[in-house]
Amino acid sequence: MNESTAIETTARSLAIGQGPQQNWVLSPLQDGIFIIAAPLIVLAVAVLVFARYGAAEATALIIVAHIVMTVAHHLPTFIRVYGDVDLFRRFKWSFVMGPVIPMAFSIGVLVYLNAHDYAVENFLYLYILLALWDPWHFLRQHYGFMRIYDRPNVAPRGVASKMDLWLCALWFVHIMLSSGAWLPGLLQDMYVNAHVEAALSVSARAINALAILSGAAACMMTIAYGIYIAWCWRQGYFVSIAKLTLLVVTFGVMYLTYTPNAWIQALAPGWSFKVGFAAVGIVHMTQYLAIVWRYNRSLAANPERTRSGLFRFWHGAKPKTRAGHAIAWLFAGLYVAVCLAYGDIVTTQHEGRWVMSVLLAVGFTSTLMHYYFDGFIWKVRHRQNSEALIMAPTGQASNQISGQVKESTSWWNTAVRMTAARMFVRQLVYFGVPMTLLTVGAMAAWRVQDGGYVEHMYRAQALAQQGEQSAAEDEARTAYAAMNKQLPFSAKMAELEPTAAREAELAFLIYNQSLYQHIVMPQLAGQSANVRTIAAHRDRIRQAIEVLSSAMARGTSLAHAGRERMTEEDAQRVIESWERSVR
Repeated sequence: MNESTAIETTARSLAIGQGPQQNWVLSPLQDGIFIIAAPLIVLAVAVLVFARYGAAEATALIIVAHIVMTVAHHLPTFIRVYGDVDLFRRFKWSFVMGPVIPMAFSIGVLVYLNAHDYAVENFLYLYILLALWDPWHFLRQHYGFMRIYDRPNVAPRGVASKMDLWLCALWFVHIMLSSGAWLPGLLQDMYVNAHVEAALSVSARAINALAILSGAAACMMTIAYGIYIAWCWRQGYFVSIAKLTLLVVTFGVMYLTYTPNAWIQALAPGWSFKVGFAAVGIVHMTQYLAIVWRYNRSLAANPERTRSGLFRFWHGAKPKTRAGHAIAWLFAGLYVAVCLAYGDIVTTQHEGRWVMSVLLAVGFTSTLMHYYFDGFIWKVRHRQNSEALIMAPTGQASNQISGQVKESTSWWNTAVRMTAARMFVRQLVYFGVPMTLLTVGAMAAWRVQDGGYVEHMYRAQALAQQGEQSAAEDEARTAYAAMNKQLPFSAKMAELEPTAAREAELAFLIYNQSLYQHIVMPQLAGQSANVRTIAAHRDRIRQAIEVLSSAMARGTSLAHAGRERMTEEDAQRVIESWERSVR
């Protein structure tokens, strides 16, 4: 349906007293399944997986599925980018030059890691950049679907779009801050992998205050939005039930699965923020596959905008007959299968360092390009997008009534054209600067990287038993230095995210750091423990007992780095041992 046809259809509807019809991406039924109700469907499946396999195995299955599907939904972006002739001509150098810097930078980092025999997993420090971009990307996709469903609304576009965006943004910010895990996890990655010590300057009180303020702002915005919807209703403007349902379902499921609450624990004991984030991420993938499939099928019907060959063959089945519908569904299934295969190949782990290096570079570049390309190819105000999604121009009904027709914006007259050299320089700054800054911090972390203080403690004990006293003392000093460095960070993380695992880790660190400070290190210096140092050590043991008891009371997993198999029984035996030492 082109623009003139859409306007004529609206004119006929107005003439016979009909209001504008709801715009759909696929169809009412398919949108309901793959877009609007998708969060509820995925949540129900995740809860069933928890009931069937238990918390530990279910968590692993859901997170793996999310990782594969996340990479899988990058492929439709590239299919669209390189299959849409009109789009590719307009943004040619963005698409051609875009992958060059991230891929070249990734290869350089991985060659360095392999040459110095560092673990290739150290490359994941660059994923901090993706972790910072991902929430914005998710928010923009949800906002985009709201604008698609609200397309028939003839309220002033500036008002309508801002009301949708602010409502989405405020609830999204509030839920992420209230999760209690997202920001601490990000700060931990920055500290451990990129040597960025921002975590030490953030307080739990400040995060809680921001969560409360954002919640209050979100509630106030919800009231304002309700007033706006009522105003649209009184003015006779179109009110999209699909948009409102998507809004409530998405943020309702996000709040249930991201934030600590008794409801989700009753449904799926052992549920965590990571599981909720993965489940909603799977929803993001199903929604994206749906809209790109719809878009590409529309393009395939327009020979002037698509490449001949595989693209047109794959997306061009005409469902006018029963056989046509069957063929269309067959190719849709193939489309999903190919995307999943891409995600599986890129995320599969291999023994070979160089194979993993290639896959890590491809995975990072794929994700970064998906975020980057989506930032400018999916603006629904562009005429080319609205045509491919069978969307009438914004405000068409009101414009038709007044006898004026406003043409939708086109990407041909909004974006600044650039030469290849200028685009390269721009992307060098856009991608190169943040990646370089992260790399400088990461290299500092690599130089001091080790297995943590626990590994050095065990190594010192083993060397002492073997009679290698000098080497044992060196390991003990290294362990003590690692403890002193890690203690303020572990205390801060337990403050920011007071989980059983973090408190258990802190309790052991408090005990061991005190043991080394008051007993081991003085002995290595040839000094004997005195009444003062012993009393100080006992005070710290009591503190460790209190922290570990608090961790046990939370009733969740106590396992942490260095003690991955720790159980409640193990913790109880440790507490009893510590209590005997302070009597």
